[in-house]
Amino acid sequence: MYGQVATYGQLGKVYRENASFDDAIQYHKKGLEMATQMNDTLEIVKALNNLGTNYRRIGILTEASEYHFRALGLIEKMKGRTYDIKKNRLVAMNGIGNIYLSLGNNNAAERVFRNSLAGEKELNSALGQAINTANLGFIFESREEYDSAYIYFKQSLSYNQQAKSDLGISLCYNHFGNLHEKKGELDEALANYHKAYDIMKGKSDHWHWLESCISMARVLLKLNNPALAQTYLSQARKTARDINSFEHLSAIHKLDYIYFLGQNDCQRALESYIQSQAYADSVKNEESINHLQNLRIKYEIEKNAQEIDLVKKNFIEEQRNKRIILTVSILILLMTCSAIAFLWYALRMRSKTNRTLRQVEQIRTGFFTNITHEFRTPLTVILGLVEQMRNNDVSKDETERYLNSIQRQGNNLLELVNQLLDMSKLMAKADRKQWYRGNIVAFIRMTLDSYREYACSQYINLLFIPESNTIEMDFIPEYFNKIMRNLLSNALKYTPANGIIRIEMKKDKSLLRLQVFNTGNEIPEEEIPRLFDTFYQGSNNEKQIGTGIGLPYTRQMVESMNGNIKVYNKKGEGVVFSVYIPLDQDSIERLPWSDATNVTEQIRGKNDLEKIQVKNNVAENSLSPSILIVEDNLDISFYISTLLKGKYHLNYASDGKEGIDKAKNYMPDLILTDLMMPGMDGYMLCHEIRQSEILNHIPIIIITAKSSDADRIRGLEEGADAYLIKPFNAEELLVRVEKLLEQRRQLRDKFSKALQEGSAQNVELSSRDRDFLNRLTSIIHSHLADKDLNADFIADKMCMSRTQLNRKIRSIADYTATTYILQIRMEKAKRLLASTEQAIGDIATTCGFEDTSYFTRVFKQMFNVTPSQYRKTPKL
Repeated sequence: MYGQVATYGQLGKVYRENASFDDAIQYHKKGLEMATQMNDTLEIVKALNNLGTNYRRIGILTEASEYHFRALGLIEKMKGRTYDIKKNRLVAMNGIGNIYLSLGNNNAAERVFRNSLAGEKELNSALGQAINTANLGFIFESREEYDSAYIYFKQSLSYNQQAKSDLGISLCYNHFGNLHEKKGELDEALANYHKAYDIMKGKSDHWHWLESCISMARVLLKLNNPALAQTYLSQARKTARDINSFEHLSAIHKLDYIYFLGQNDCQRALESYIQSQAYADSVKNEESINHLQNLRIKYEIEKNAQEIDLVKKNFIEEQRNKRIILTVSILILLMTCSAIAFLWYALRMRSKTNRTLRQVEQIRTGFFTNITHEFRTPLTVILGLVEQMRNNDVSKDETERYLNSIQRQGNNLLELVNQLLDMSKLMAKADRKQWYRGNIVAFIRMTLDSYREYACSQYINLLFIPESNTIEMDFIPEYFNKIMRNLLSNALKYTPANGIIRIEMKKDKSLLRLQVFNTGNEIPEEEIPRLFDTFYQGSNNEKQIGTGIGLPYTRQMVESMNGNIKVYNKKGEGVVFSVYIPLDQDSIERLPWSDATNVTEQIRGKNDLEKIQVKNNVAENSLSPSILIVEDNLDISFYISTLLKGKYHLNYASDGKEGIDKAKNYMPDLILTDLMMPGMDGYMLCHEIRQSEILNHIPIIIITAKSSDADRIRGLEEGADAYLIKPFNAEELLVRVEKLLEQRRQLRDKFSKALQEGSAQNVELSSRDRDFLNRLTSIIHSHLADKDLNADFIADKMCMSRTQLNRKIRSIADYTATTYILQIRMEKAKRLLASTEQAIGDIATTCGFEDTSYFTRVFKQMFNVTPSQYRKTPKL
């Protein structure tokens, strides 16, 4: 039976060397069956390794990995460590390494080959060392580390010459040829391939002969010798079909594709390309990768189980001998440790307190230093340009450039403040956002669409490569939108013209892995750990673009979704940002993203409107009237903004509900609204504004496509002051806006003047404004003598914020709340001085002034006479 097993093994090797893989597999399986009957583990291992090599040669990697891992598992269970056992273990490891290499997992393959090489050196096997050094050289070649690859191939050639292996020598010449080919040294490459071809020509090992034959054809195509190249391809094609080698057939059809393409035969070129891909997919498929991974895990588990069993046995034996000593030692150790721990804890708490105080001081000092620096740069530009415009005569073109620079720097300040506020909310866990579940691929694709036009204008190729068209996960749309905007903006800044930005997305176990690659200069390794520090700007930021808070802000948003972000350099591809976020979040309330589509569109609309607002608004502290544009069509919003920009301060909302919220926050001087909007429409917006005590004074202009008389009448009934029909006349809109604002301005000026003269009751106000002022004045009079009477107190009584109260009073009387309170006090003082004989000090106290001299100064400043002089003045 031993003789039969040996015979079957040798027959299988002969058939394999002659590329008759079916016969080789048949005989090796017979040998495996007989070795199993004999229960000879070593012979079983040999048969398994032979079967693994057979299947690997024909590209069936699933079966190959099965047999090699079975062989390796049996070897690990064998107690002896004879030469044969060690050798067959190395054969199994080498086979597994080659499978990893075929699947493109070079890191795993390198680990296996290095272990195998160490074992071959221990056995002093020249052929084994030749095989493993050649495999390591191939890995370095795939990494484009050609010098290291060349050294390993030279070592392999030397070992093959020692072993007198024609096959190994031929393979080394093939490797040398491949290195020369990659370096563009085609003549040297062809010479080395020809040496390999001549060595293997006429031998029974057609598999390795095909390598040199195909390589020669490839180089000849590059040397523009298609006729000779086709000769070698014909030989290779016939042989590859005879031995059923899918891997070689894929390479041959790939070269056919290049050949026919050069002959302008597009039809045959396309057919060849399709065939090449089909053969390649049959070799390298996901099933093979998964199966190999499962086998590796199974092998590791079994190996660990054996090691754990051995450790347990040793541990029990040691425990039995040392139990008494250990018990006593533990008691003594516990007493000693308790005393040391108590002292250490006291010292540590004291040190921690001091360290915390120092860190807080350093953080505070660093923060104010950095933020001051970030504010100083744009403010220097703004103040410097304003000074130049004020002191020098500048042309119209120069004025435009100055204003653009001022606006740009102002926008930088605004963006910095907004990001700082958002970061503070994230760090304080105060930024509560709604989670959604849906297809993140579709969401990211929509986000990227807004950047494609700009990328094209910069001659940058923007690619999005998801693993599949559908990846379901839990996510926060607003965070993902801002993350992508920051990463893409960063990539666009540092990617040169004709560069590439590639976004890849795939599942990584329970995580989503989102990677942004961009070609360009790499980041110095010493700067990578600091990229996510607030206000840090790298040395490659030659133009000093940005503020240094974009990446820290991005990290905060990623971490808020329980993920993490990394950055590294990838040779040949520039900088890579990798974001990892769990696909499933625990203990959250989520909505389906199909319902969130409108929310996403609103986010995009807000972003676009913010861009328009940054471009078209006057400065935040401008005294220009403010106008709120409520319109769900971005193009209409943009058109209206072009008519009003520069003269008015503009804010935007995409529907009625958002319009109400922004009106309460900003208290605009006028509102422009459409009627047909999602959610709350224009009619409801007008109704809500007129019912609001805070907002009811604001003029409203409706701009809509609804042109019927009924619609117009309803709009006016709901409180609109003007009704324009799309397409509207631009001049009419400008006149309507100006006249309504002028009416409010005249009324405000008239009331302000009358209030100073004490005749405010004679000014005709709207019933809504009159009711508001009456209630406000009544509250002030009822608390006039209170020391706590101030703007905050009145705002609380009026159920408003202080900002809302100030804006409301300013819109009617052109006063702040504080000034209005002072005016009421002075009017009360005038009446008391004129109608009573009370002492001036008592009158001051009655009107809320604790200091009589201060009351006198304020009175004289407002009325140009002292209280005593006013009392003596005859009253008409």
